[in-house]
Amino acid sequence: MAEQEGVRRASRVQDAVRLLFVLDRCGASCGTDEDQALPQGAVGVIRGQKRLQALDFWLRNPDYLADELLNQVENGSAPDPESALTQARDLLDGDEPDVSRYPMVRWRFGAWEPLDDALALLFAHNLIAVEAVGEPPAKVERWDYYLLTAGRDLAAELRADAPDLAWYDERAAIVLSVAGQRSGSQLKEIQYGQAEYERTVWKASISGITERVRERLARITGQPVGASE
Repeated sequence: MAEQEGVRRASRVQDAVRLLFVLDRCGASCGTDEDQALPQGAVGVIRGQKRLQALDFWLRNPDYLADELLNQVENGSAPDPESALTQARDLLDGDEPDVSRYPMVRWRFGAWEPLDDALALLFAHNLIAVEAVGEPPAKVERWDYYLLTAGRDLAAELRADAPDLAWYDERAAIVLSVAGQRSGSQLKEIQYGQAEYERTVWKASISGITERVRERLARITGQPVGASE
């Protein structure tokens, strides 16, 4: 698929680091009944590309992530509403929504971007394993993405020694708090609840919702959300 002119794209390494933290923070522990034949060294897993793409969408779009935090505050499902409001404010503060946004296109099953290059980089360094579920190559039901021990060790090393990368780690933790271990289909259904997302035409980039979410947060808290200083 050709890239849309003018759409901001991350580098292959940026994509790989972001996905490493997504797998580290959001992956489920291995060892359940579904993990009958684990890749050697697997410590966590994200089942299905649909879930991986949905988690990545929230990480790359702080305004949509902030709005889901507000949804959980208002519907009573946020474990710590005050903390959720603080996180939403941080996500919307200043130029954070713009500098952190890497748009995704609307594809057949929602927000999507080819991640093969970034995943291949992680795979080549023995940080992850990717397994097909079903009867490959003809009948692949889904792809599962396993974080290996070396990948977890690298994530911990980056967390401790590379402050510039802390953003990815912190945001991935918020994504997990919002998404939990719900399936990709469940997460996509939530994301389709956003009108701007749902109305995006096929193959076009999904637009931001920053100002609308800032206004919503201001109504909830009674305090304006700061723009760029």
